[in-house]
Amino acid sequence: MKIFLTGATGYIGYPLALKLAETGNIVHALVRNPQSPRIPQHPNIKIFPGDINDRPSISKAIKGCEQAYHVAGFSRLWAKEKKSFYEVNVTGTQHVLKEAFEQGVKKLVYTSSCSVFGPSYKEPTSEKDPRVISFSSDYDLSKYICECLVKEYAHRGLFAVIVNPSRVYGPGLNSKSNPITSMIMRCLKKQYVFVPSCKSVLGNYAFIEDVVCGHIAAMQSGISAERYILGGENLSYHEVFSILHKEIKYAKLFMISPFIMKIFGGIQLIKTLLTGMEPAYTPAMVDRITNNTAYNCQKAIRQLGYHITPFTEGIHQTIENLKKNNYA
Repeated sequence: MKIFLTGATGYIGYPLALKLAETGNIVHALVRNPQSPRIPQHPNIKIFPGDINDRPSISKAIKGCEQAYHVAGFSRLWAKEKKSFYEVNVTGTQHVLKEAFEQGVKKLVYTSSCSVFGPSYKEPTSEKDPRVISFSSDYDLSKYICECLVKEYAHRGLFAVIVNPSRVYGPGLNSKSNPITSMIMRCLKKQYVFVPSCKSVLGNYAFIEDVVCGHIAAMQSGISAERYILGGENLSYHEVFSILHKEIKYAKLFMISPFIMKIFGGIQLIKTLLTGMEPAYTPAMVDRITNNTAYNCQKAIRQLGYHITPFTEGIHQTIENLKKNNYA
């Protein structure tokens, strides 16, 4: 089967492309730079130069494909130009949906994010729960708009499913979409790692292999216009850091209060205004990591057969992989 895929050079798209190719599918991977060292290598992966903002290149790559995975996106929490979130995420998604619809693609899976749900409160958030606070991030808002576009096309007749990964971690490409692995790498190198002191704050941690398999399961068993949370265990920072210390006894994790982090975030923004350099983090990012983000994955487990790897097991695999590859 021919399958169209965007984002093959990204953290989730890279292993997804390989898994699809290894099971006998011909993957049409749309990539901006055909010479990129991040392109997955397999005889069944066919590279198509292009961009999701260049509709003719999408048209060429998607031709003859029965399925499509739209994984690519502008996945940062800060950008010098806010319009980047909408030009890449929204306009790019619109182009992919139009081509998939017009060329008769049978099924499409769109990779959104759990960030569209906002913070969780008394109970872990599920797909049916409404967002109760306004959007403070252009990334979150752009992904929400993309979900609306996907549902619009689903109602027009395109079989389209939405998946919402949570905080993804595990072996894979080093990117801004993989901050947990970057933190583990710093621990292994005996470098200082500053973490928020709010130990009771909950987060949801999804192992990369589970998320990749969840995409394929959504394609096979998902219901059109529905969304599925692809997450993992809900754990407090205290639990996460305790597990890390058991695996890496010499890890240098230093607690810092959210208030102090916000001050440094403000300083980072001033530095950005003066130099144009991307900030390490901002006050808005601090708010993001100090709110509970617990999620309920039962819908994906029940309807897709989604599997959750225990965090202790996933972290161990990640550490062993980093050691094997000399932290690369």
